[in-house]
Amino acid sequence: MKTFIVLSMALAIAAGAAVEGGKAKRGVWDFGGDDFGGHDFGEHKEVVKHITIEKKVPVPYPVEVTKHVPVEVKVPYPVHVEKKVPVIVEKKVPVIVEKKVHVDRPVPYPVKVPVKVPVIHKEYVEVPKPYPVHIEKKVPVIVEKKVYIEKHVPVSIHIKKKSHWH
Repeated sequence: MKTFIVLSMALAIAAGAAVEGGKAKRGVWDFGGDDFGGHDFGEHKEVVKHITIEKKVPVPYPVEVTKHVPVEVKVPYPVHVEKKVPVIVEKKVPVIVEKKVHVDRPVPYPVKVPVKVPVIHKEYVEVPKPYPVHIEKKVPVIVEKKVYIEKHVPVSIHIKKKSHWH
């Protein structure tokens, strides 16, 4: 147990003695000074010299770069067809018509085509002439007030008595 405490103290002192940039960093183990109860643990401060170089970097500008990439190009090749079908290509030729024709009907107009429906039996039905009939039209009435009706209904209840002697 004592060795563990001694080793942990030595590790803490070594961690507290780490120097970066010529200045000791304050941390958990900062005891307020360099002497630890009058003991010197061999701490030596080194002076580190830093040199800072500043260079002015020009503003970047766009540069065009051409990269040659191989691309596969499909070249058409002849294909043999066993059965050749003649193809007729119609050429549309514009024709100028100088004569005007007058049409007496508007275009388009309805064409009446007679529709023949087969009739199996012909029956003649006599239809009387129309005559006036009076029809009463009832108007719906909406009642907004609710009415409650109380009705007393007599109810008879039969109670059987239990006895312990029977």
